[in-house]
Amino acid sequence: MSKRVQFSGDVDIANTFANEDYDRTAQEVAKLSYHDMVELLTMKSQWRREMEKMVLERDLQEKELAMASSADEANTDTDTCTESNEVYTTSAHEICI
Repeated sequence: MSKRVQFSGDVDIANTFANEDYDRTAQEVAKLSYHDMVELLTMKSQWRREMEKMVLERDLQEKELAMASSADEANTDTDTCTESNEVYTTSAHEICI
């Protein structure tokens, strides 16, 4: 089996800037002031706290999903114990905990 590919013979190139109009020189680096550094470190700290919060929320959601799925499994596979006219339902997951 062979595959063939064809490309258009007439390709138009549109330049957005002429070489003379586009300035490629580097910008001068500005020194950071104390206030700028404090602002950057504050932002970094906030981002870290937000990331930790999101990770904890994700872990909590995963744990809730795992508990829900184990509860679904428990509903299909349960052992019942009767003591003094009371019925207790125990899943295999609860026994292992």
